[in-house]
Amino acid sequence: MSSPRLRTQFERLFEHFQGEDAVIQLDELTDILCCTRRNTRIVLNKLAEEGWIEWIPAAGRGKQSQLVFKRNKYDVSDNLAKRYLEEGRIEHALAVLDNDPARLTQVFQGYLGVSHLEGQQVIRLPYYRQIATLNPLKPTRRSEQHIIRQIFSGLIKLDEEGEVQSDLAHHWEMISASHWRFYLRSGIRFHNGDRLTMNDVIESIQRLASFPLFEHIQSVDSPSSNIIDIHLHSDDHYLPLLLTETQAKIVQSQIGHNENFDLIPNGTGPYRVTRNDNARLVLEAFEHYFGYRPLIERVEVWVIDQAHSSMVYPSLTHPNISREGQFTDVELDPGCTYLLLNRLSGIAKNNQWADYLSHKLNPFSLLRQIPDQKVIELGLLHAHGLKPGWHHSGVLDPNPMPPKLIDEKVDITVAYHAKHPLFPYVVQSMKVLLKEDGIQLKTIKYDLTVENPDAVDIWLKPMGLANNRKDALIGWLLGYSDISSMSTNENFNTWKELVSQWRETANNEFPAKELAKQLVETKQLIPMFHCWLGVSQEQCGSLQNATCNALGWFDFSQVWVKPD
Repeated sequence: MSSPRLRTQFERLFEHFQGEDAVIQLDELTDILCCTRRNTRIVLNKLAEEGWIEWIPAAGRGKQSQLVFKRNKYDVSDNLAKRYLEEGRIEHALAVLDNDPARLTQVFQGYLGVSHLEGQQVIRLPYYRQIATLNPLKPTRRSEQHIIRQIFSGLIKLDEEGEVQSDLAHHWEMISASHWRFYLRSGIRFHNGDRLTMNDVIESIQRLASFPLFEHIQSVDSPSSNIIDIHLHSDDHYLPLLLTETQAKIVQSQIGHNENFDLIPNGTGPYRVTRNDNARLVLEAFEHYFGYRPLIERVEVWVIDQAHSSMVYPSLTHPNISREGQFTDVELDPGCTYLLLNRLSGIAKNNQWADYLSHKLNPFSLLRQIPDQKVIELGLLHAHGLKPGWHHSGVLDPNPMPPKLIDEKVDITVAYHAKHPLFPYVVQSMKVLLKEDGIQLKTIKYDLTVENPDAVDIWLKPMGLANNRKDALIGWLLGYSDISSMSTNENFNTWKELVSQWRETANNEFPAKELAKQLVETKQLIPMFHCWLGVSQEQCGSLQNATCNALGWFDFSQVWVKPD
């Protein structure tokens, strides 16, 4: 790796000779570079190795040698900046470019997007944080869910239209409402080359019984080759739909023996992970994938920290915006950002406090405290319910008063994801609003979990629904919402019963609105904002089928590059 000092020495030569090739003696160069003859030779050889110059020395002392410039100083700076970018050292890249944001933007835009390397189609996408946990058995955020679906396969999957499709299982049937049978493909391999076994599938499905969403699973067995039977404690006419959830992906039995599984998992999906660190996530098409091999050979997700993201890609965390400021080619998030109140052990276990917080921390008051530019960048809209178009929040009290004496000091604790482009602004708004009533807001930032969740009064969370179906609320409620540990047993059992009644009846519409209404009216959660999701045409260029999904990404395995 060439050093900044070497670049400085090149620039000194380039500026001295105005970029023109020269015939010169070595002694003259020692004066220009302020080096000894020996060090000058070393510098010239290194510059030649980098391909920046050609040095043709003449035989004999005092003879004229030839200096040929093969790069100009801007080429050198740009190439050196690209090398730093590959190492994730954005601060160094910016310094090399004389701290010029416009030049850094040009380097990024020339490097990210769609390109062809050695005949292979490659996509490079920017993102503001590391994709840290790709283990489907752990709580995951929206982006992780999308990547997991590129790496892992399940028995069943949902396509981008929200329709149930075959995956590892090519066919399935309901023997009875409490007994489902799945017929598996043969010859399937994991990314490490191992064959998928019936034991891998059985253990994966049995493991699901520890999740509330799948606690009605009684047993799993394989009556014959490539057949899996799932027996249930209670009737479920929609089990295949539930098996499309992220935690239902099939993992290899030896998962517990791989300490690096969260970052470099081993699945059977169309892409395998070859690198995942704080600089880059690299996915490569899996040669032995049982389905259609992806046309895009490699997908690279580049980590660009918040300090530089808006400088490099204005559309990094918000949808494509036209010059008139209107959103184009985007859809609303099928869920919302919300405040989850701890009604079990937090301050909101008191109904009066829960009522106060639901009125005081309403989305209209919070949005007024967030800078207008940030609202536009993130594409925020007020949420009246869990999904766009639903109205369950009711009439707001314009002047809610906390249920406390004037001289009491009250602290409220809020927990939120450490790396989220919106949450710091929401928390700051909450601080301002609560301070009006003499309440101090304490904050806990976390990546995956909080050490003592019972001590948290309010959770700031995104729903992260994977599709637009109304029954997607089931996977959220029973899978990764944390509502089960923040609500009273009475309330949570009521919501579980709504799900159970739906499961046990064939051809029944899921009562999504009733469930959402109860969650809001019981002050269990406060809907905050909907946001626009879209795929930037600037980033995707000539990609075909790059349609934004409910997770804010596009299916890598379904896109291809159309030549200009």
